[in-house]
Amino acid sequence: MREQLPDEAEIAEAVRLLSLGEFPDDDDDDADAWERSAQARACRDDLGALWRDTQDRLVSAAEGLAACPWLRPWAEARMEAQAELAEQQRRLLTRFYVPRMLAEAAGVALLPAPTASADAGFGIFAGEAPMVLRKVWQAWHAAARWDAKPLGMAALAAEEVLHEALGRRRKGREEAEDSLARLTAAWVEQARLLAAEQSAGRPWRLIAVRIPPRRRYPHGGGVHDPLTSWELAVVAVYQVAVDWYGGTAALWVPQGIGEQLLAAEPSMEAVDLLMAADDWAAPASALLGAWKPEPRVNLA
Repeated sequence: MREQLPDEAEIAEAVRLLSLGEFPDDDDDDADAWERSAQARACRDDLGALWRDTQDRLVSAAEGLAACPWLRPWAEARMEAQAELAEQQRRLLTRFYVPRMLAEAAGVALLPAPTASADAGFGIFAGEAPMVLRKVWQAWHAAARWDAKPLGMAALAAEEVLHEALGRRRKGREEAEDSLARLTAAWVEQARLLAAEQSAGRPWRLIAVRIPPRRRYPHGGGVHDPLTSWELAVVAVYQVAVDWYGGTAALWVPQGIGEQLLAAEPSMEAVDLLMAADDWAAPASALLGAWKPEPRVNLA
């Protein structure tokens, strides 16, 4: 991972390329195009990792200052500088995400699991068809829900599972692939409709989340980030206030995203700041500062 922020020209080019798609066209044999695409994705991913690095430093420093409050006056300047850096990184990262795409991903959670039918096109699998359909659906659902990419990209995860199940089979292969294409297209359309029903014309919600720090795997195995790509993008795009001493952030989000953040599934502890607020007209920063989540459990 790079040690400093990418320059403006690099970010602008990466945003432009990724707005055209995560990968070049399948029939594009231009090695340079594939290399530029890889560099654009690395630019986005490195920037996200840099932001998480800065968040971790701020949360760790705040926890240390809570234990040694007499150091706070000495540390204030460094905390402010790191907070400014985190905000700069966040603003740069938001350029890689389309808010509507994040809202549509929230609609995926509302989709019912499909059931095998006679016209599913998975007849090649005979009695195993329901199992294959279930695995394909699970792969698509996870990618569409948590990857923070256009919903259409989730078809790649489903295709990979289907091809693994097909193995060397030839007869009926094309029918299964065509069926999967129809299914994933239908799932995308259903998710978009559900997302619109969740949020269109409904008031937004002010949600507070506690930013979870990353954890290092034992024995030098790297770093685990509990945040999914979607959660990272939502925090970046919708953040309106942050309290680094509390390790929390306030997000002003569409109804559908708010419901998903408050569900039991996400990685971040979350509360609705307006649900029981005495002063609903208070600034988001004031409501956030009044939230006192339970102390973190040290799992190290």
